Amino acid sequence: MSAKNTDITLTLNMSESLLSILRDAGRPGQPTCRIRVQAGTPIRQILIDQGISPLLVPLIFLDSRKVSVDTPLEADAVLALHGPLAGG
Repeated sequence: MSAKNTDITLTLNMSESLLSILRDAGRPGQPTCRIRVQAGTPIRQILIDQGISPLLVPLIFLDSRKVSVDTPLEADAVLALHGPLAGG
């Protein structure tokens, strides 16, 4: 984690699959929101703080680059959060 004590701004973009799961759980959300977090915070903690289980977000993009849920965030960014996908 970063030793910096600065806040960064994140734009969270949630896929329809994730929003659908949240709605079914009684937590309707917006497709896009902006939040402020401390630099160095891992994505996993951000999800938990937003009331989203990291298990529900198997695919995460940071500024269009696929990243792990354990990636720490150091600068303003856009996070695209994708819920589980199914096909048939």
